[in-house]
Amino acid sequence: MDPAAGAAGSSSSRINRTSLERERRTRFRQLFSRLYSLLPPQAAQMSTQQVLERATVYVNQLRNRVEELKQMNSRLEEESKERRGQLSSTFPFLSIIDLDSTLEVNLITGRNGKFQLSHILKILMEEGAQIVTAAADHSAGDTIIYSIHCQPICSRIGIATSRVHERLENWFLEAN
Repeated sequence: MDPAAGAAGSSSSRINRTSLERERRTRFRQLFSRLYSLLPPQAAQMSTQQVLERATVYVNQLRNRVEELKQMNSRLEEESKERRGQLSSTFPFLSIIDLDSTLEVNLITGRNGKFQLSHILKILMEEGAQIVTAAADHSAGDTIIYSIHCQPICSRIGIATSRVHERLENWFLEAN
């Protein structure tokens, strides 16, 4: 075997490995960038480890949210079946979901309920929430579905979810 040919072959395989490693790193950066873009906005840059830990926490939060929504759907279906024969169906239901950087509040009630979106918004704003979206859907027959998405006015302070939950439940019970 010619030593020059062996050196050329070794050099060629080294270049091939280098090229493959460069492509692997590029692909990793692209996938990492995509993962980072799927996470809620962050106030500061994070290390790779922090992003991966954050992604793990976020996926678990989403998994829990899906489970909560499935349970809510089951409860609503059961209540709907129970109340089909009644003319004035009122089934107040309050759900507060903390998604770490955002808060989602859902209230489902009958048209004759004493709930007003402005009362919910006032409580949220008093607790340091900035309303991103708020809507009341009247198209669901004799029910009204309120849906509010908010985020903290100051990201360092955040929203005291337990306090918001307590205040909304107290208001909810008083109004009912």
